[in-house]
Amino acid sequence: MIARRAALLALLLAAGCSRCGRSDSAASAEELLPPATAGALTTAPLGTLAEHGALLVEKAKSLPGGEQLGDLRRALASQLGFDPLTREGLIAAGLDPGRGAAISFQSAQPDQQRPSWLIALPLSNADRFAQKFDQLARERAGFAQRTDQARGETRIALYDGGRTEKIAQAVVRGYGLVARGLDPAAAIAAAALPNRQNLAQQPGLAAAKSRLGAQDLLAFAPAGSDLPRRWMQRRLPGDLALGLSGTAQGLTARLFAQLPADDAQLIAALLPGGGGGLADLLPVDAPLRVRLGFASAQLPAQLGRIQPLAGALAQLRAAVKSAGADLDADLFGSLEPGLVFSLGVSPRISIAQAIDFGFLDWRHHSPFDTVQLVALAPVHDKARLLKALGAVAQSLPRLGANALRAGDDFAVSYAGGEGARFGVRSIGGKEVAYLISALSPDQLRAGGKSGAPALFAEPGASLQLDLGKLAQTLAALPETAYGSGPQSYVAHSLVNQVVLPLKPLRLELAAQPEKDGLTADLSLEIVSAKGSQ
Repeated sequence: MIARRAALLALLLAAGCSRCGRSDSAASAEELLPPATAGALTTAPLGTLAEHGALLVEKAKSLPGGEQLGDLRRALASQLGFDPLTREGLIAAGLDPGRGAAISFQSAQPDQQRPSWLIALPLSNADRFAQKFDQLARERAGFAQRTDQARGETRIALYDGGRTEKIAQAVVRGYGLVARGLDPAAAIAAAALPNRQNLAQQPGLAAAKSRLGAQDLLAFAPAGSDLPRRWMQRRLPGDLALGLSGTAQGLTARLFAQLPADDAQLIAALLPGGGGGLADLLPVDAPLRVRLGFASAQLPAQLGRIQPLAGALAQLRAAVKSAGADLDADLFGSLEPGLVFSLGVSPRISIAQAIDFGFLDWRHHSPFDTVQLVALAPVHDKARLLKALGAVAQSLPRLGANALRAGDDFAVSYAGGEGARFGVRSIGGKEVAYLISALSPDQLRAGGKSGAPALFAEPGASLQLDLGKLAQTLAALPETAYGSGPQSYVAHSLVNQVVLPLKPLRLELAAQPEKDGLTADLSLEIVSAKGSQ
């Protein structure tokens, strides 16, 4: 008898342990979403997402209008009845801060105004979530009529607001499923089927996660998706993925656009990179520094697409041709890839004149009284380039300027003041073409420490914008730079109310060609105080 009882107890313990090893919860939110999708969004654990979102809202308060984000957060919390940017608020709504959510979009049908969608939310308390959702759907979203139905073993709450589209909600495998569409209950019932294909098995999404790494939010649209058609005229030619993450400094984003082989090869040819070494020659205090990494011979065609530059470029091309040179082949064609340039504030600036756009009247004012420009590019055919620069100098009177040549250097002047200088100079043993203002070529020194970001050394193109440096430069200007009378008031208002409050912002952007597409990285930092990030 004792042996039988012991055996029975052992069987019960074994059965109990086998149940302990099982879990009725899905391994991820993506497991509950359909594999065929026009677009999807996945998140980090909701607690992490909330923490980073709250930090970003607080940091944004230092920016003009940033306090509105705090107002929006409070208004949203009031409408929802909980603060979604705190762990306590998520738990109060029955959500699990330790797991992520996901949403899948389907293409809109002819009789739909918007795409249908299905979202999977991780739950810590299913009953609390169901109660909160019922309140929001009926009292806040306008879906007042509720009916309950069973689809297989799944109990589904269906909400109708007298519209074509309805909303449905159910709890499936530890997640709250919410769907909107013509038949949202059918979408939830399909998601609840066991052993079905799901979004977690979508190869494009898996590849996007691997390529972009861990992100707070990851948006994905597969090749052929029609979701972006409101912004572009055609369907996506390849997979598109965008990742967003909050950081201690601000916000980062990473994008990958898959392209057809021919387009990817074209982008790679346009962005071979180069110029990283020249970035150390750019002024340390320049607010904007750019490394184009463009194939120089392709620059005129690309610049011509910028409408404000198209007319001036066409005039310059015609003038240079009349002087016996070809702007595209002789000038840009003599440069190697890797153009770098910076823009700053000229020490001779008149802010009042800049506000009136008087600096654009080149026949009466020098544009370089307003901006400090440094543009540098490596040279592979110096003789041919100097021939083209000589032709440019001869053509300048047609544009309201004159150039005085001294060796390989050309000094430009306007009726209203001093212009830029351009030419060729050997720097660090390398022939470098330059176009500079408010500086002398002798002030360009190799091996300096300009603080150029690491992204300047990578292939492709990159940009750095530091509004703190712009604010410092403007704050150091003499009072005479602001003009007098009403102009002085407007100039002071612009600087004090717009430019100076934006000084915490710093932006870095890089684009890099890949063998199958293009990758872009963006970092937006909000500097809390001087010297800290």
